[in-house]
Amino acid sequence: MYKMNETITGYDLAELLHGESGIFEGTSPAGEKFQVVCRTENSISNIRLHSEKKGQSPLWRVRKTGELRAEQQTSN
Repeated sequence: MYKMNETITGYDLAELLHGESGIFEGTSPAGEKFQVVCRTENSISNIRLHSEKKGQSPLWRVRKTGELRAEQQTSN
């Protein structure tokens, strides 16, 4: 599990965030910034484009920016 403000790099966003929970800022290889929400055992549950800035790195860069609040499960 990544710590707050920890930054990692890799070629595959889904692989970088596999098994993680929280809110992340992802920068694509093209330099586009995304807000990525991951929930435990669900991988990426939401991804939003933040800007259209162009970069030149072939790697994704991901930084953890927040924790998710505990979610209550309801039984039917």
